[in-house]
Amino acid sequence: MTQLAEPLELPSGQVLPNRIAKAAMEEFLAVDGQLPGTELATLYQRWGAGGAGLLITGHVMVDERALADPSDVVLADRTPLEPFRR
Repeated sequence: MTQLAEPLELPSGQVLPNRIAKAAMEEFLAVDGQLPGTELATLYQRWGAGGAGLLITGHVMVDERALADPSDVVLADRTPLEPFRR
């Protein structure tokens, strides 16, 4: 029987340290300009420290005209990348 704590090798060859994943979800934490802010970075840092083998990023739009909510993060052609690198 497979245990959640066992590593998982993906078809790409990448190995996840365990079989626990955080699925994508809409966090509603964009700051002005539809950018990820400190609260969103802190949230992902906490999830990362929690030990999940895979964190799937949340609801990131690629076109600012297609927002589902005013607090959605947008990564479009002219979006500065530095907030996403944090």
